[in-house]
Amino acid sequence: MKKQIVILIFILTYFSVLSSAQQVLPTEKQVNTFLHSRTYFVYDNNIFGMYNSAVKDAANKHWKITDFDFINKDAFKKKKNVSSASMILQTESHFEGQEELGVFSSLSLVLGKPGGTINTMPDIITVPLAYSDVDYDNYYYKLGLALLFMQNHVQWLKNNPHVEDKVLINHYKNSKKSTKNKTLWLLKNEMAEDVNTIDKIKQVYDGDVKFVTKDEIKEAVDSKNQDVLVLHLVAPSRNIKGSVVTKMILDAANADIFYFDYHRVKSKKKPNKFLKSDFEALNKI
Repeated sequence: MKKQIVILIFILTYFSVLSSAQQVLPTEKQVNTFLHSRTYFVYDNNIFGMYNSAVKDAANKHWKITDFDFINKDAFKKKKNVSSASMILQTESHFEGQEELGVFSSLSLVLGKPGGTINTMPDIITVPLAYSDVDYDNYYYKLGLALLFMQNHVQWLKNNPHVEDKVLINHYKNSKKSTKNKTLWLLKNEMAEDVNTIDKIKQVYDGDVKFVTKDEIKEAVDSKNQDVLVLHLVAPSRNIKGSVVTKMILDAANADIFYFDYHRVKSKKKPNKFLKSDFEALNKI
């Protein structure tokens, strides 16, 4: 489903000016409605795809904030009209009139609205998982982490009612914490060439680093490994000059934020990867 207007939490600080006319925060009433709702995870119509089994597994392991169930797209057509229901589903999202900044495969948490469409239903949070040109197996393993992040976000909204949009922006912008008391688990193919080995990384970063597989990251999240940090990189599959790469380091146990930044792709100097300058920044926190 395509969601034409969206606030992407991971790039909120960068796009705050572009989206200044849009509502960033759901209302206190909408948050409370969600907290008392039953949440429906909407299956994809492709019964042979991996999303349905992946989101079912992630929800059963990590979704604690509301009661939940699973429905198909046909049932969604009815449930979307129920204002006391909430739904989590895959969306393609971009900023209205800003498609050149990228189209994202996202996970959206929305409230039902009589007569509503995916673009008019109240949006609690939309989390970008990847650029739409990235294969699903490069981000489905992080669905559990995304669900944990969503719940953290809602809890923050509950604890901070009546705040202005800028408070939320500053909340994420200023969430950096030292990563050196944990081990940073990384995928080698997400690293820039000058930091794609442990030896290269050690030249600029003093913390522990380990290259792992996607399955190992999923297991760390599923087992709530408190010693592990993981990278959520949202980048195009190719070095498209000017496209935005967002980088967030999250605690595997609870999706707490330890690092957030972004950069624009600039050929070999700033590719669609995690950069040497990111490790240098981590080393200073």
